[in-house]
Amino acid sequence: MTRRMVVNRRKILATLAGAAALAGTSADARAGSLDSYRARGVIAERYDGLVELRSSSAPAEAQRIVERVNAKRREIYRKRAESQGVTVDAVGKVYAKQIWQDAPGGTYLKKPDGSYVRK
Repeated sequence: MTRRMVVNRRKILATLAGAAALAGTSADARAGSLDSYRARGVIAERYDGLVELRSSSAPAEAQRIVERVNAKRREIYRKRAESQGVTVDAVGKVYAKQIWQDAPGGTYLKKPDGSYVRK
């Protein structure tokens, strides 16, 4: 890893440390059961900072939440990547670590190899 990459990564981490928007959701999405669906294992966090449904038979509301949350997160990641001079993927992975720390118990995390671990 080059010095520039290390410096940029540190900048990203410092910027994200206190950000209230780490979950990338609005209050209405959280109230609309993002945490509830994560705690029940219906919606999983991913290693790349996005969320996904764990089952094709999940409620339509859960699918809408996934779509809304991912759209908002992608926009946050894009803006942060542009301002930090790094890739969107790198930003998503940094956010993912903080999101995982803040996620409710019962949340699943999808790892890069496709397996899941439950908090």
